[in-house]
Amino acid sequence: MSSGRVLVVLTEFVVLLAFGSRFYFDKKLNDLTEILDQKTAQIESFADVEAQMRTILAKQAPVNDYLNKNIKFSQKYEEIAKTIPTGVKLEKIYFDQNTMRLSGKSETELGFAQLLRNMKIMESLSYMNIKDTTFDQNSKSVMFTIQANYK
Repeated sequence: MSSGRVLVVLTEFVVLLAFGSRFYFDKKLNDLTEILDQKTAQIESFADVEAQMRTILAKQAPVNDYLNKNIKFSQKYEEIAKTIPTGVKLEKIYFDQNTMRLSGKSETELGFAQLLRNMKIMESLSYMNIKDTTFDQNSKSVMFTIQANYK
């Protein structure tokens, strides 16, 4: 066989190989396109669900904030309730993020002193200020207003 014939046969083989591979790659491209279309349809079908979930989560955020703030309020309230000795009655309680204000009346000076001591040892308080104290001679009680700052 001459080299010219070998060259022609090899060229025909390459042409047939290219022709055959075209069908293979066309089928592969079609399969990938179908898979992509199916996955796109799946994703689009979840678009409504995603929109609903985002709406629900947006509505849930204020509720979570409210609950978190109330939990902190509840903890602060429980902590101050534990420090109040018998004979001390609170008339007003004010809480916010950093401040607590108490107004009330103690039946005895000892009860008022115990309240102050208990508040001094509260670890959550960084600063305490007695705003106002008065002693009522008739009822022998101490009226007070205390402001404290949280750490």
